[in-house]
Amino acid sequence: MIIDTELDEKIFKDEEDLLKDYDKDFNYEIRKRGSEYYYSNNVISVFKCQNKYIAKVMGNGLKPYNVVLEVKDSGIDYNCSCPCTFNCKHEYATLMAISNKDYSEIELKEKIKEQDSNFKTILEKVPAEEIKKYLLSNIGMDNVVFEMNTFTNYFRKYYPIQKYDFYYNNLYNSIILDDEYFSLTDSYLKRIKQYIKSNYFDEVLNIIQAIINAYKDTNKLNEDEKFIDILPMIGMFLRVTYRKSKKQIKDKINKWIVELEKDDFYNNYYLEDIMLSVK
Repeated sequence: MIIDTELDEKIFKDEEDLLKDYDKDFNYEIRKRGSEYYYSNNVISVFKCQNKYIAKVMGNGLKPYNVVLEVKDSGIDYNCSCPCTFNCKHEYATLMAISNKDYSEIELKEKIKEQDSNFKTILEKVPAEEIKKYLLSNIGMDNVVFEMNTFTNYFRKYYPIQKYDFYYNNLYNSIILDDEYFSLTDSYLKRIKQYIKSNYFDEVLNIIQAIINAYKDTNKLNEDEKFIDILPMIGMFLRVTYRKSKKQIKDKINKWIVELEKDDFYNNYYLEDIMLSVK
């Protein structure tokens, strides 16, 4: 990733003037409501990553809106997940927070997209007998028209294998931004189950290591109660993988256990218990 240091220095220098410089991007009523939101502590969090600010602002709904302001030399690009088609109060409240330096600086990993897969290409790979079995199953019968999530989950083994960085980077960023990261973790666990059914144990280990490392590198490994609660499930997946996989995967797990032991299992008693009970 290339960083424009000249632009970065300008942003640091003029940050406190952003509100004054871009006040004109909002009408009077929006500025009034945005100010009320800011002083009412509706801005839950703001993170700065280079020239981009990522915020959560509570509105009238049950969930906060996601706001992204990207500062460029030509101005600010505004984006908010609320229904407004114009610059909104959530963005103005965020701009106030930035001008008052109410944010935390973070460094995100490169966002990696899942490898694209063409439905026709996947369908050509699936043996006719398996398609027939799927269509005659309860899952297939309940989805006469192809529902892609259901189809994908059922035929996961025919889809492209993702790199470790896909799982790790996206989960790391989600945890750092506090962006419903446990939902993403849960989707990884569901994918692990699908790969276990297909005997894709190399990919199971890949995902498990990405989950553990992402929580460790964001200091959540010992703090997140929800994660601690699912560690036994992760341990079970790891034990199944160790028992059912070939020697190459077993060797990878053995090597990982040795590395964790040297690192005192990241000072996590639950992780230590899981790893020592794998064999």
